[in-house]
Amino acid sequence: MAAKRIVTLGNAFLDTIVYLPRLPTEPCKFRANNVLRTGGGIAATAAYATARLGADTQYWGRLGQDAAGDDILARLRVAGVHTDHVRRVEGGVSPIGTVLVSPNGERMAFGFIGRDLGDDADWLPLGMLDGVDAVMADYSWWQGAAAVFQEARTRGITTVLDADVGDMDAVMRLLSLPDHIVFSAACLERLTETTDIALGLRRAAPLCRGIISVTIGEKGFWWLDGDTPRHVPTFNVAAVDTNGAGDIFHGAYALGLAEGLDVEGAARLASATAALKCARGSGWESIPDRAAVDALLMKGVP
Repeated sequence: MAAKRIVTLGNAFLDTIVYLPRLPTEPCKFRANNVLRTGGGIAATAAYATARLGADTQYWGRLGQDAAGDDILARLRVAGVHTDHVRRVEGGVSPIGTVLVSPNGERMAFGFIGRDLGDDADWLPLGMLDGVDAVMADYSWWQGAAAVFQEARTRGITTVLDADVGDMDAVMRLLSLPDHIVFSAACLERLTETTDIALGLRRAAPLCRGIISVTIGEKGFWWLDGDTPRHVPTFNVAAVDTNGAGDIFHGAYALGLAEGLDVEGAARLASATAALKCARGSGWESIPDRAAVDALLMKGVP
């Protein structure tokens, strides 16, 4: 099968992951066990994941003309992600993040989303969507996401939105556009004012055009099939670091749809990819390749 062509659009971070004996619960000072510099951000991590899974992947986004932006792009290119359509903004500051990780894989994350990167989406090379099989965008730059979703729809390209709580106003602006919306649990709860998964999905449905779903960490993936909630459980692994698992899930889910899988099949591909990353460790370098993911899927669980 020829490699599917995927575009991801949204944010990219340069992350520093700090491994601590425990997560702090009060102002304190103590030695870290280790530190790792890696890439992060929703759309960039999704791009890295789809490239590792064998897709011909482009990342579209905005970065400053700074060292952090250079580092992020260099790391994406290592995986084969095309970065020709990243706008480098003079005077802009690229996003950076810090993630604290405990020995049992729990985490605390702090992100600076960048500055002066501009919201204009008119420069996006929408004509380059010819031949693209799926688009995945996050909510962080809703003007860009809206433009690419609208253009993709006219071309019959599958679209996926990663909806999280970082900017609920942006999420609300985008709900009516994509074919698939994958909420975080916190975002679905904020949107629908309930922790009941089935009720939350049913309340969200009238606000959305496409298939709606939610990822709930180790509890798995749920989507609304007509009026019926359906479930794909997670793969049972010993997690070392769960940071980025959701972003990886979204990228792999979009690729699965591009490959012609149904929602359940795409979710299983995505769940296996995210689970292996969590078991392997931290950062983009821990994202598995397609052979490893296929081997886990062959086990038939979940």
